[in-house]
Amino acid sequence: MSTNDLNSSTDVENSASKLPAYRSPKSTAIIATSLLIPFGTVALIILFCLNMNGNYALDASVEIGDAQFIALMVHGLYFLMLPFSFELMIEKLPFPGSPKKYRFGTIPKKPDNLYWMMTNLSAELFFLGAVMLLLMASQTSVPRWTLILPIAQCAYNMKNDLLWVGFGKSLSPIRKPMSVMVLDWLVIGICFIVYLTHFFSA
Repeated sequence: MSTNDLNSSTDVENSASKLPAYRSPKSTAIIATSLLIPFGTVALIILFCLNMNGNYALDASVEIGDAQFIALMVHGLYFLMLPFSFELMIEKLPFPGSPKKYRFGTIPKKPDNLYWMMTNLSAELFFLGAVMLLLMASQTSVPRWTLILPIAQCAYNMKNDLLWVGFGKSLSPIRKPMSVMVLDWLVIGICFIVYLTHFFSA
């Protein structure tokens, strides 16, 4: 193995050790436990529907109310901006013109294919989310099962914000919480409440 290969391998190991999932058993356990938020939310809702003797049939048609429409539009338009941010100006996140102290980070001096791939995939998923949310908002009624999709996104979003803000000092690779994501928590949190209320009352 060449010296360059050895240095490259060492760099990868050092970089990985800074990520919380690879740092220690404790941080790995915190992240693994946090996954129960989105997975548990979706599983509980589906089990609830399946055990309600048809009262919450997943294929039943449900009207999109005014509050649900507004939440879907806000959520969808928010996500519609993000593919451009991740593909074209990731170093300026959370938004162009934001002060440096609030920016999420910098592009590595030697970004590799994993970093490049993650920017593409992040943009892809935000695009998919925006399409889903805005299409739902354009309908007068939708099958009940589709209402679980924005709820699932919000649950995962809440998990992320909890780690980024609440556990940021211990889990962040630079030991610095992303406090600006409190705004994301508020926006998505309000949408989450609207979605859950609509799901169980419609």
